[in-house]
Amino acid sequence: MRLPPAVHVTLQPSRRALAWVVGMALCTCAVLATLPLDPVLIGLAVFAILAWAGDRIVVVALRQGPRAVLAMWLTGDRLLVIRTGEGRLIAGHVRSSTYVGARITTIVWRPDGAWRSRAELILPDMLLEDDFRRLRVLLRYARSDEAHGAPASQA
Repeated sequence: MRLPPAVHVTLQPSRRALAWVVGMALCTCAVLATLPLDPVLIGLAVFAILAWAGDRIVVVALRQGPRAVLAMWLTGDRLLVIRTGEGRLIAGHVRSSTYVGARITTIVWRPDGAWRSRAELILPDMLLEDDFRRLRVLLRYARSDEAHGAPASQA
């Protein structure tokens, strides 16, 4: 069986991701402020949340820095290669816990030789409409012979 053509996408900064990260950080800080804890603990927790939010804004929303994912190549056999902000290419395989939806897609993948999986958030405003559609179709229908076995005969 012939594999579908590979998909190459370049990720752009996302206003939606920026709004979500800022909103989550502000809501969490507001909840913390209502807790009956020592003000020093609340201050440390707020500092940690703001540090997390700043990191996520730079890496995920703005796609800057050495850890940011700038481009992806996905093949029909669920092989994923990403290019990071520092120019490294990292190859791995897409896991079955990947979620593909119309408004949000999360790619769960494990780099070759790694012990832990990683997740990449893909929102519609990070890609051109056609690239987002092709990526979702390939993620939804791609097969891994190791995990799924050979496809059933169509004869």
